[in-house]
Amino acid sequence: MSTILIFHQIPESHRSEIEKICPKHKVIICTQRQSLYDHLPAAEVLVTFKMDQDMLQNAPRLKWVQSFSTGVDNLPLAQLHQKNIILTSTRGIHRIQMAEYAIAAMINLARNCLQMFHNQVNRRWDRNVTQNEIYGAWLGILGLGDIGREIARKAKLFGMHVLGVKRQPEPVVDAEAVYDLSQIQKIFQKCDYIINLLPRTADTVGVINKSCFDLMKPDAAFINMGRGATVNQDDLIQALQAQKIKGMVSDVFAKEPLPPESPLWSMSNVIITPHIAGNSKFYEDKAMLIIRHNLKAYVQKDREMLNVIDYSRGY
Repeated sequence: MSTILIFHQIPESHRSEIEKICPKHKVIICTQRQSLYDHLPAAEVLVTFKMDQDMLQNAPRLKWVQSFSTGVDNLPLAQLHQKNIILTSTRGIHRIQMAEYAIAAMINLARNCLQMFHNQVNRRWDRNVTQNEIYGAWLGILGLGDIGREIARKAKLFGMHVLGVKRQPEPVVDAEAVYDLSQIQKIFQKCDYIINLLPRTADTVGVINKSCFDLMKPDAAFINMGRGATVNQDDLIQALQAQKIKGMVSDVFAKEPLPPESPLWSMSNVIITPHIAGNSKFYEDKAMLIIRHNLKAYVQKDREMLNVIDYSRGY
């Protein structure tokens, strides 16, 4: 009997659903790495957040990896591709919570909530803190996938003007113009808020750098929700320190956890969150909708799998 190995704690109800879909497979759930290695040799399917080359080498029967996350750049893509192993993600389940994070970030920046929080901690009553609006502002979204389009939709409802970047430019509802990655500087030059959602690929590593930050308006802000490696963090820090831009909200960083010695921690114009923009108490339920669909596709051969990774693109 082939094994479906789940390296993550899931509710018993989800396990029961998987067993009903795959009655000819043995379903094993483990949360400890040692237990994982006990079962990897028999695994045909692996459902996991994390995977490394050592895990792959110990899974000779593996045919399919279902990632619990949207991003797969932390997986051994080259080796998976070489072994012709199918890789799927849960792309699309972060759409609501990350769009809400983006709107909250822009409103916090516009209303100078960080300054008011510091005032609260210091018991200081200051009615002169500048208050702004996001209505009428220009928003640039780098990456118009599921999340980017949802942010654009919500931003439009707030009266914002939206520009975007997409790998293959095409008209997008709620965006007034869409550019390709080579035209990214147009976004930095025009927009009041820039949201980075770019995945980590060979084309995007370090693509956001000094040349981009130098084009930003002095009252513009940068919001990083994509991958830390897409931004040259030294250039970003210099732009913030020199106050070339108003500020930043960042959920992702070049190195995580963000080291205690990073100057970003102490900057008065920076809001830091610990890579939680995609988190939600509904995360597993949303992920299971995709996982159940893909399991049915895998065992019943009656539908196409969702979110199959194109190894040539890296997502």
